[in-house]
Amino acid sequence: MSKLLLIIFLSISLLLCLPSAKSQTLSSTITLTVDFGSTISYINNECGGILISGDTTVYPPCTSYKDAGNRARQYINGNIPIPDNNALVINVINTQSSQSISGESAQLGNLFGFCDIRVLVETTTSPVIINGASATSHFVSLEEPDQPNTSYTCSARKLLLVRYINFVNWGNQTIFYVNVNQIDITPKFQLVYFLYVSTSGSNSIVNVQPKNSNYEYGYLQFTISSGTFTNISSSLTLAPFNFIATKTSFVTDKFLNSILNNSPLIYSKVGHLDLGYFSLINNVIMNNDLPIVKTLNLGNNYNFNFINVTNSVFSKFLHSENSQINPQDVSQPFNFYNFLINNNTIISNINDPSDSVLSLQNFEGDSYTLSFSNVASNGNQVLGDKPFIWNKNLNTNLLLCEIPDSFSIGIKTENSNNIIFSTLIDSIIPFAGNNSFFDYSMYPLTNSNNFNYCEVCQIIVDGQIVYNTF
Repeated sequence: MSKLLLIIFLSISLLLCLPSAKSQTLSSTITLTVDFGSTISYINNECGGILISGDTTVYPPCTSYKDAGNRARQYINGNIPIPDNNALVINVINTQSSQSISGESAQLGNLFGFCDIRVLVETTTSPVIINGASATSHFVSLEEPDQPNTSYTCSARKLLLVRYINFVNWGNQTIFYVNVNQIDITPKFQLVYFLYVSTSGSNSIVNVQPKNSNYEYGYLQFTISSGTFTNISSSLTLAPFNFIATKTSFVTDKFLNSILNNSPLIYSKVGHLDLGYFSLINNVIMNNDLPIVKTLNLGNNYNFNFINVTNSVFSKFLHSENSQINPQDVSQPFNFYNFLINNNTIISNINDPSDSVLSLQNFEGDSYTLSFSNVASNGNQVLGDKPFIWNKNLNTNLLLCEIPDSFSIGIKTENSNNIIFSTLIDSIIPFAGNNSFFDYSMYPLTNSNNFNYCEVCQIIVDGQIVYNTF
């Protein structure tokens, strides 16, 4: 009897010493270490770092992104309440052996549920190299479930930061995929930053698709900075950079040595697109008369600043079309600023009435003005009779721009008012179109007598009406 009482006493004491699952709390921030060269074994993805606050266990580093992603999802999918404004840091400490990481080992998977996610590399001198040749899914995704966990909040913001990773040979597999509700809830903004991220041989780099048809422009803000994207060779109809209902910024990025057959390089629908800040597009071939950039229903919510397009083959740089009235952006004085197109082969498409380098079509009944400053074209081979700018149902202001005689038509418009100041237009046909006004001043007009291609127009040069068919 005494032995039985002793056993019961010891059992109760042991239970009292063990932490209760109900008393456990998750750390508000978890840091998972990844070392691709580590030989320390572990089971059940128990690697990288602690999840439970107060846990003193020293966990071995994860040896793959897959294991780190699974470890992170133990935090989200467990039965312990998730803290508000939680944070996840995945930090690679050994990049030397990263070239052997491929297939499922290279896939973090879906990390939706965290408020703040940072995928980092300890050193900034040696990026992680991830080979996606045998990848079966995205490197990382934010995919919201049909019934998300609402027991905690991300009241400050939601953030995904990916930095210093070089993706090679991902082919047609999308690297970054976002599929979340983009409606006006708390927090209003989700922020995604890709810094010093590069790709080579990857045809679907970013794909943002709202989870539901009800979405709000600007809820998701996506910034890609200091990236280099090379050797895109795509026959996909999905653009390598595909954004829907997103406020997107490209900053100091390079797009090099690529061929696209069935899609634009960048596609943006309903949102805002900033491209530039010393970005370079070099040796990019666009087949089948595809534009380099295509936008739908952005209104005038785009800005192309400090861009150099060179040594490329294309029909259009931009095709912008609006089929609805859109919110207006008044935050930027110029939509095109310091925009240089030089040493390209520019193809004409006689079957396209909007054929031009910059093709801009607004929704009839809406009204706004596009502004151009320091836009120039030099050393291009232009095949066929092609306007530099074509616009319909919108107004334009041009300041300090240059349209050389390699473009037989300078500006072609329909239903448009155009103010052109201190701008050189050397085209044989400076103005063409219908139902449009042109007010040109402060620069000699080379072909001032060739206005017959403007059917119903009024042309004013230095304050004098020189052509009027209204």
